[in-house]
Amino acid sequence: MVKRTTVTAAAAALLLSAAMSAPAVADVKLVFSTHVGQNSASQQQYEDYFRELKERTNGYVGLKDRFYSQALIKATEQLKGVGSGLADVGYFCTGYAPALLPLTSMAELPYVTEKGDALSSAIAELYDSYPPLREEFHRQNVELLAMDASSATIIGVNKVVNSSAELEGMKVRAYGDLGAIAKANGLVPVPMSTADIYTSLQTGAIDGYFGIPLWMPAPENWLEFTKTLIAPGVGTYYTCGLAMNLDVYKALPDNAKNAIAELRREFPAKSIEVVKKGDAASVAKAEEMGVKFYRFTPAEVEQWKEKVDYPALVQEWIKTRSERTDADVAAFVKLFQSTLAKIEPASTYKQEFPE
Repeated sequence: MVKRTTVTAAAAALLLSAAMSAPAVADVKLVFSTHVGQNSASQQQYEDYFRELKERTNGYVGLKDRFYSQALIKATEQLKGVGSGLADVGYFCTGYAPALLPLTSMAELPYVTEKGDALSSAIAELYDSYPPLREEFHRQNVELLAMDASSATIIGVNKVVNSSAELEGMKVRAYGDLGAIAKANGLVPVPMSTADIYTSLQTGAIDGYFGIPLWMPAPENWLEFTKTLIAPGVGTYYTCGLAMNLDVYKALPDNAKNAIAELRREFPAKSIEVVKKGDAASVAKAEEMGVKFYRFTPAEVEQWKEKVDYPALVQEWIKTRSERTDADVAAFVKLFQSTLAKIEPASTYKQEFPE
């Protein structure tokens, strides 16, 4: 009988040593951490991911424990927590710690694309072909397993809105440069993780949320505080994904590593289908609850972009991220944009709002 063993980061070095001298016989049972809810579209796509990884490794790699809604590691600490071995695998969002992943965070630049599947595919391709991108994950002692196909950001607010001007003065959850965009256009940005949005809406600490995918308000129960969902034309603004402790990854046999590499390349196309279903579910629930929908006019999109001085914003992003890495950030941006342009025409995603 094969002995079944739970492998965590603490035991990974021993497993790696054993793997070098003999065929692996221990199943790998991982501890998983995420800051999102169990029923969110984000989590459902990773439930599918883990099922498929288990199948492709003939049951060798699976999950032992799952911790949802920051139960094990806070949203802002997910990447560090996985790197240090608090969890073997975790869901992270680059925006919570952009200094740790300066190149990856450039993909969060607003007004680049509404096609989240293309964006994630570009990151996956460059992770395999552009060493500095992989190296910045390895510096955090993690291996990238997959990247979400992000949904274009929306705004949700607790009053009926019929123009961008009517948002002025409203307090909205927004962080980083998305907060700067909000502020430049008369809103009051309040930085916080998504895990804190419900309570903040409930208590009136915020009037709404920005930097959120369309699929998220329904499963997170924010719609009870939402009167209007808005498509501002900012594009995708988050890069979130799945990372594994690097010591655990290195201890895996080659066939498991190959399965992970295959899934990393395939995942954006699978993820976007979950996003589409999640978007549709949020829209249906919002309609049921009487929530209104508003899409910025092209003129309003351009007005918001101009007020934040977008060319200066891009240069500032390159400057600040260049201070955090030895890689050529400007060159990476050009490479990322050309890779994205190559992939984008094949995208199947369009953010659907009721007419």
